[in-house]
Amino acid sequence: MKRAALALLLATCPARAQNGPILRPIHDVDVTYKVPVPRADGTALLQRLRWSAHLRRLRLDLPTSGNWILLDLATHKLDYVRDAAARVIEQVAPLDAGLPGVPPGGTFSRVQDAKVAGLACTDFLTTDSQGGYTVACFTPDGILLRARTGGRVLLEALSVREAPQDPAIFEVPGGYAKLAPP
Repeated sequence: MKRAALALLLATCPARAQNGPILRPIHDVDVTYKVPVPRADGTALLQRLRWSAHLRRLRLDLPTSGNWILLDLATHKLDYVRDAAARVIEQVAPLDAGLPGVPPGGTFSRVQDAKVAGLACTDFLTTDSQGGYTVACFTPDGILLRARTGGRVLLEALSVREAPQDPAIFEVPGGYAKLAPP
């Protein structure tokens, strides 16, 4: 599950991969993903990602903890928010993030066209320095719809709503205690 969350966060950092897809949405979007859990019964968790193109902020609601992550690309700040405890852990976001397992400057190879959650996307293959690979399906306007590695799905969009996002959801509530990373 951590790898799926990382896929969502890191896929939105660079604006465009060289000769590859746009790696972050060019407009506001609200996506609900299915994140498979490695169990025999096919259990999956739902994870919600919201993006504000104007603010250049991403909010990722974690599926089981009630916590959420706020990534601000303008300030390179990443906040891990714990509503139940009214706390936030502030960190610096990496400047050169890419897809999971892809070193900065990684290359993308177009694989095939696909359809996920009723939307057209293109699968792109990228490999890391150890030869591992990720196949990520992006819409032409930069929405990550599916990520796979090693023959398994890391995440897959169930619904996509392209609409203006309320700026308030991209703010840490006032009065939360600020903690340093562990």
